[in-house]
Amino acid sequence: MSNFTRRDVCLSLPALNLFSALSREVSAQAQVASAQAVISLAANAPTTDFSNCKAFPFSQLSVRFSDNGNATRDIAHGTVPTGEIVELHESTIGPGKMPHAPHQHPHEEFIFISEGTMDFMYGGESHILSPGSVGYTAPNQMHGMKNVGSTQANYFIFSLSKK
Repeated sequence: MSNFTRRDVCLSLPALNLFSALSREVSAQAQVASAQAVISLAANAPTTDFSNCKAFPFSQLSVRFSDNGNATRDIAHGTVPTGEIVELHESTIGPGKMPHAPHQHPHEEFIFISEGTMDFMYGGESHILSPGSVGYTAPNQMHGMKNVGSTQANYFIFSLSKK
């Protein structure tokens, strides 16, 4: 192993700084791509007219499947009379699976667990959610979920954002 001088270290700092910047850029682009994938899924949902009361019978909701086989039922997507954009969907995910990579987005979300056991991860911590539990994601905060149970998990996502 060779000995490094202070001069060697100083000469390598620009390269280390460039590597660090490139690494941050790649990470940021991956987060944006993940969030865009999630947003594009919601954008495919039919627009809901919220000018009157609505019923959404579960048996009448269409099902779409992600690349990893997770089933999602789009329930509602649109602007409510007070001006907020809302999106609601139900998802089913198998044991040991994640719906997608951890991500962040500018809107708020509530996650309602109806069946199974989900690990809701944010802020470097894990929080186990069982049926009846609710998780909340604040805007622009990294978060993710994983089914940590031995059976499928079902959950509802309710998103709220301003125009």
